Amino acid sequence: MTLRDNLLLAREDARDEELWDALDAVGLRPLAERLPHGLDTMVDEAGLRFSGGERHRVALARVLLRDAPVVVLDEPTVGLDPLTERALLDTLLEALAGRTVVMITHHLAGVSAMDRVVFVEDGRIALDGAPEELARTSARYRRLLAFDRGEAG
Repeated sequence: MTLRDNLLLAREDARDEELWDALDAVGLRPLAERLPHGLDTMVDEAGLRFSGGERHRVALARVLLRDAPVVVLDEPTVGLDPLTERALLDTLLEALAGRTVVMITHHLAGVSAMDRVVFVEDGRIALDGAPEELARTSARYRRLLAFDRGEAG
């Protein structure tokens, strides 16, 4: 299938401009523009033309094209450097405003933008609350944030 076909899995009536905007939002427009046939470049079934991070971002572009009221993101920034991660999270959260977003992650980037944070440990809820509330009331949450930011030794 082509890159276009892959993106149209999300919304088959999407216009080219929307496809390019979605690719731009996830940082893949320059790569797609360099492909031999742009959106019409064949990509193999396993996505071997793209790296793991690029395949992940194509999937995120499909999320942006889809008009689903609930979106589940499982490790949406895996394999990305911190700068790209922050930009991608900002873009995703802005584009998904007004929708219910469930983000499953081991990494706390973007947690401050969430309404509620739930930490599951050994199959049980270990922490639960608004990020600001947890930052005020939970020393463990503050340690986890510091660790995630590389501030803990």
